[in-house]
Amino acid sequence: MPTEISVQIVRNEEMNIGVGTKAVVEPQGVGERFASRFVGWTPQKYMILSLPTVVTVRDHIYDGKKLVIRYMSCDGLVCGFETEVQGAVFTPQRIVFVDYPAKLAVHSIRKGKRVSVFFGGELTYADITCKCYVLNISVDGCQIAMETPNVRAPMPNIGDDLAVHFVLPGLEPATYSIPGSLARVSDQKNAAYRHFGVKFATLSETDSKKLEAYVADAEKYMSHTCSIDK
Repeated sequence: MPTEISVQIVRNEEMNIGVGTKAVVEPQGVGERFASRFVGWTPQKYMILSLPTVVTVRDHIYDGKKLVIRYMSCDGLVCGFETEVQGAVFTPQRIVFVDYPAKLAVHSIRKGKRVSVFFGGELTYADITCKCYVLNISVDGCQIAMETPNVRAPMPNIGDDLAVHFVLPGLEPATYSIPGSLARVSDQKNAAYRHFGVKFATLSETDSKKLEAYVADAEKYMSHTCSIDK
């Protein structure tokens, strides 16, 4: 039996996108979609997206055409909204103006909320210990960055067991050593540093509650690093 997907309908104030954010545009009733990027917007009036060079798709972009636009928000949510074409421009650049949505559908692909952070820590795997930076965190996992020139040992592979050690800052700093596994590698092998996505193993009830409280406080007091103008 398929797992039910939880979708929320939220106001446009929670779009959390930035110029250059990737999007997938699907003209309704066509059965095709194309990759695009947000170029800009004027709140409550219109949004601007890039158009592809594929002529067959462009033929379906005309005034009043209904579109479905999907994208990944800055805070890691899958978002989508319905809109209509206001007009298209094909020179000097190919762009399309669409209605600014009043609401959008949001689905979280993570079990818990994740917030951006920046503090130092250590990563251990296969009896190797390396310095790293924690870039975001939730009760499910975190993203870390590690400088590769300072690591002479082999890099971990997806699925490898590891542990992340750090001091969670705040009014009452707490030390954590959390086991987990490598879930994602984001950067090229020849980069000066690499980003790793770490999936935590099951946390103790105490650690889970402390992390949840930290994420909730961070979300309350910190603004999004990428938020649409109001």
